Amino acid sequence: MASKKWNRHGTYSNFIKHLKRIHPNEYELIASSDAAYLNEEENVVSDDRTIADLGNIKYKQNQFILSITKNLIIKCGLPLNIVEHTSFRDFLKDCHLKYEPVSSKKLKGAVIPLLKNNVLGIIHEALNNIDYLTLTVDGWCDRRCRSYLGVTCHFIDSKMMPQAYLMDFLRFRSPHNGESILRLTGDVLNRFNIKEKVFKIITDNASSMINAYKFGLFTDEEDDVFDYQTHPMSNTNSSLDDCDDDIQMDNFQMMDVRYADDVEDDESLPTFRLSCFLHSLQLCVRDGMQNASYTSKVLDKCRILSKLSHKSSKIADALDQLNKSITKTNVTRWNSDYMLIKSILSIGKNDLESIVTLMENSIKFSNNDIMILQEIIDILEPFYDISIKCQSEKIVTASLVVPAIVHLMVHLRDLKEHVVFGTKLVQQLQLSIEQRFAGIVNRIKQLNIEENDPFNDSVYFIAAVLDPSFKFFWLRDLKLPANAENRLKQDVIQLILDEMNKDLKLSSTKLFDKNISSITKPRKRKIFSYDDVYGGYSNDPMVVNPVAELEAYLNDPIRFSFSEYWCRSQLIQLKKLVVHIGCVQASSAPIERVFSCAGLILSSRRTRLNETLFKDLVFLKANQALL
Repeated sequence: MASKKWNRHGTYSNFIKHLKRIHPNEYELIASSDAAYLNEEENVVSDDRTIADLGNIKYKQNQFILSITKNLIIKCGLPLNIVEHTSFRDFLKDCHLKYEPVSSKKLKGAVIPLLKNNVLGIIHEALNNIDYLTLTVDGWCDRRCRSYLGVTCHFIDSKMMPQAYLMDFLRFRSPHNGESILRLTGDVLNRFNIKEKVFKIITDNASSMINAYKFGLFTDEEDDVFDYQTHPMSNTNSSLDDCDDDIQMDNFQMMDVRYADDVEDDESLPTFRLSCFLHSLQLCVRDGMQNASYTSKVLDKCRILSKLSHKSSKIADALDQLNKSITKTNVTRWNSDYMLIKSILSIGKNDLESIVTLMENSIKFSNNDIMILQEIIDILEPFYDISIKCQSEKIVTASLVVPAIVHLMVHLRDLKEHVVFGTKLVQQLQLSIEQRFAGIVNRIKQLNIEENDPFNDSVYFIAAVLDPSFKFFWLRDLKLPANAENRLKQDVIQLILDEMNKDLKLSSTKLFDKNISSITKPRKRKIFSYDDVYGGYSNDPMVVNPVAELEAYLNDPIRFSFSEYWCRSQLIQLKKLVVHIGCVQASSAPIERVFSCAGLILSSRRTRLNETLFKDLVFLKANQALL
């Protein structure tokens, strides 16, 4: 059999191994023909129809292979050996009579690596054209207890649209400490040559992550690349207290933007790492649920019922007749308890009693238990909605943090007087928010902000104000006294102006290095043109007025989405700051989505998947929009 002339299509791994071991010459012939075939594919992966004739059979064959790899193997997550299944090949024969079967070896050794190189090239090109980006970093362990480190990047593109890519999904070998995380992150950034462009890194609150980026990514000699700083409320010019009467308290208020000239620069080390907002929010809910004793007792009943509903056929049949289901709980996710309670309440008290009687050791839900469960839902509903909103992929999420905390503070404050059994839970949640989001709460209350306060970075307030959906609208719910509200507004405005002036200092050095051969002429005004809505703002790039730009933005009554508004905006300097600040993510949810994809790829039936192939599949799955 080995002496026969075999077609390279449809041959299996055992036969290839036999050729390689016993008949090396025949193996070289097959390998060389495979290499030639793969070289032909390189002109097809780009989908450039001008390269090959559409009527060419070879071109159509390659298009089939690419479509199978992109849509079935990568996007749908089907195993590679499906291309060698007889039924699948018969199906393709029905689609295309002259289809030549392809082996899984070809997909592993040629098509998938080629797609990966193309995606890497697109990411390299995109990152070369931006100035700022944010990373999310986290670790993950697969079914074989192999550890991996994932790194995603986030930035605002030229169309003011948020973009997110998986930069690398690499093996994370022991020791799993901060030094190893920092070293691997540095290797990834050096490979893309973007170390100086990183603005912030978002991680969870694990001690190894905190230690990894405690001092940033740079050595002492490189620290001067970033001079990002925060100004506590106490550093704001006291003369701002006199501005209270300049701000009208109506829907379309005219903001009097003032700039303090005597603010001292803070030369302290910048806050490089930011905590995951969702993780901190989850810890808040966990604190509240653990410290409110009555909730734990009712929750135990709900968990027992949930466990039995997935083991007892009697309870499962009863739920099926009611067209209801009880969700499972997950120890690592607080909102699984929320969904569990919601599913139990949706059954109704009478039907719930009939289901409980089917249990061997019956439990009883009293009227007070039902009221407690309902109050828990009312209290935690905003927490759940915020968690879902901040995990979105297509919006800027950093701007949601401050309005979300304000909403929770107001929600708990207003609900406290209307609950009967949930008073303790409300109090614990309020206390936990004040502790875990001390930087935001203290800035709102205009108290001194300590260096170790969680979420003390001013980027959250700047991002909220620079989002047209929020601006200062979130302040209304706090119902602060007029003087206190005006001082808080001016403090945040001062933070924005400080950041704009930093960018101006960097750009002015480049601007004045150029030789100006002639004096810039004043811009001609069109007859009967009254479109100068920006007051003292000029479109001349040589004339930059941060105060005028910010004042024009805050007084603009138009409320578009983030990308739509800033894509149309002509506020040049403020737009640069938006690109800078808007890339910050509220949470590490993007990298968690990558890990979810990895878990689906390395299923219980694919635990022997090659490590390199596994990493390539995860990389392409996470970046499938670039295929």
